[in-house]
Amino acid sequence: MDFTHPYEEVDWSKVEHHLAQFHVHEPRNKLSADTARHEPDVAAEGVPIDHIGKNNLSEASSPGVLIQKYRNAGYTVFSLTEHEYQVDGNKYKHVPYDECDADLDKMSWPWSKWGVDADKLEMVALQGAEIRGDVHGVDNLHDIVSLDNDLGHGRDRPIEEVVADVEERGGIMYLAHPSKYTDTENWEIYCPVLESCDALLGLEIFNGDDRAPSRELWDRLLTHFGKERPLWASGGDDYHARARERYDKRFNRSRTVVLVSELSKRNVTEALRNGRSYVQYNGDAQAPFIESIESSSNSVTISAPDANEITWIAEGEEVATGETVVSDALDDPAYVRAELGGRGGSITATNPFYLE
Repeated sequence: MDFTHPYEEVDWSKVEHHLAQFHVHEPRNKLSADTARHEPDVAAEGVPIDHIGKNNLSEASSPGVLIQKYRNAGYTVFSLTEHEYQVDGNKYKHVPYDECDADLDKMSWPWSKWGVDADKLEMVALQGAEIRGDVHGVDNLHDIVSLDNDLGHGRDRPIEEVVADVEERGGIMYLAHPSKYTDTENWEIYCPVLESCDALLGLEIFNGDDRAPSRELWDRLLTHFGKERPLWASGGDDYHARARERYDKRFNRSRTVVLVSELSKRNVTEALRNGRSYVQYNGDAQAPFIESIESSSNSVTISAPDANEITWIAEGEEVATGETVVSDALDDPAYVRAELGGRGGSITATNPFYLE
């Protein structure tokens, strides 16, 4: 069996690793532009939350402050993905689309309206939103992280129609926290939409403080589709800047690392489309970075000096440990992927290496 994978063309001696955040909301409370930590840092217990999900602590900061905060933490690729139903401080989550008189297509864009210049910050800014579509077998409308396009609302349509609309506008998408909506055993409900649209790149396997973990669901779908329909991983904080208990903080917890030769929007979106990225869950420390991936026709070796362990997973099961996996030692799986364990419960996950 031979390996094919999205990292084959990466020159690891020259490639740049850029921290990317694709699932973030406008602040619900006051933030500091000079820090790189979760705020407001108070216990959530006893703090009232109003109808738009805001803690009654302070006036909300400008989204521009949030962008600066992520830049302080080292992020160079960023998208503000406000909920489609959150407009000008009002929430329309349970209001049918055709009964709303608000501008539900209004998005957190452009950054210039908050006085933010992405070029001066040396960042790539992607227009984005968290939109929704109807998935057969799911009781509630399903969230999608939609990037690099101007669709602001799914209009309560079937998810296949929503993703087709995003694709027509040149955008890309990930299923947001899918395990929030269904058990792993119901993985087949996602097959129709994944079969309908290549611009739906994959799914969010890390969300916030590993909320709604979706790696097992990803494995089921990877096993089913194989290399004929690649599925890439995404990680997002789902940060709202509101008071949370210690183990439900979401700032700088889950993210995507994009591999590009030079930072530009074109290079970033091309890398995402082709799976030249990996995802990290930081836990209480810092997830390991990948120094290099070397492969031959029958082996893959990952170098990550800060990883405590490397586990290889195929069809949802652990099949090997250590830096190298050899195809001859595997039982003809459709793919294998690596998880790198680090300090503080942190995890780095690669995209799949397919076998043929």
